[in-house]
Amino acid sequence: MPKQPDRWVNSVVLDAESTAKYIGSTKQFLIADITTVKNVDAVKTVKLGDEIGGIRIGAIRCSFHWRDASYSGAQYMWRGRWACMAGRSKDEVEAAVAEDGTKRHDYIHLVPVRLPET
Repeated sequence: MPKQPDRWVNSVVLDAESTAKYIGSTKQFLIADITTVKNVDAVKTVKLGDEIGGIRIGAIRCSFHWRDASYSGAQYMWRGRWACMAGRSKDEVEAAVAEDGTKRHDYIHLVPVRLPET
């Protein structure tokens, strides 16, 4: 399955198996760094202008999964499907996750989703 470039979209419709999670920015404490992750329930669509988990959605970027992958028993990539990050702005979405994995900005993670064919 060929890799596809990221897409900026105006909205995403979630399927029955899709999940939406609020990912909070990483907070540094004396002995540990903590990132808040919590499920966002009852979300069926996400579109620009929505407020979800306290975040006013200003940008949605979706990345294609060309293979399945999991970590510690939890799947995070679905072959042939998309994962999306929804945040306050394009700049925040692009800079949301640092190279070391720390979260610089709060965002909503949506996975797996299907995007309409273009």
